[in-house]
Amino acid sequence: MKTPTPLNKILSSKPTTQRLVQQVNNLKSLNSRLSRILPTPIAQHYKIANIDRGALTILCSSSAWATRLRLQQTKIIKGFRDLHIHSLNIQITPTKADDSINKPKKPARKISQQTSKLLIDLAETTSDPKLKQALQRLSKRARNST
Repeated sequence: MKTPTPLNKILSSKPTTQRLVQQVNNLKSLNSRLSRILPTPIAQHYKIANIDRGALTILCSSSAWATRLRLQQTKIIKGFRDLHIHSLNIQITPTKADDSINKPKKPARKISQQTSKLLIDLAETTSDPKLKQALQRLSKRARNST
């Protein structure tokens, strides 16, 4: 049986993947450095995306956390002075997980059997077809009477 090739050997075998691995390692190092500069509560809500022409680009999970990062801007720039950073770009990139946490699912609203019957009666007397369909849909939200 052939032994599996280590992933780092596969990734370092081609120049394009070597550069990619190097960029990932650089970003990990920069993120680690940034986490030592900033207060702990902010750390889980950001990540460094790029350094280009003296500008550090940081991705942030919400506008509230971006504001907190902006308040730390001077401290961040000083912490990366050796890399000749002179400006900070903060971009907001909410994640799917954040969306599901912030937006709880609304439970389907139920109506009583009596209200359901009234809606059906009203739908029968309405001449507008769209209103009639809407009333019939609403009437189907009746609670099961057991």
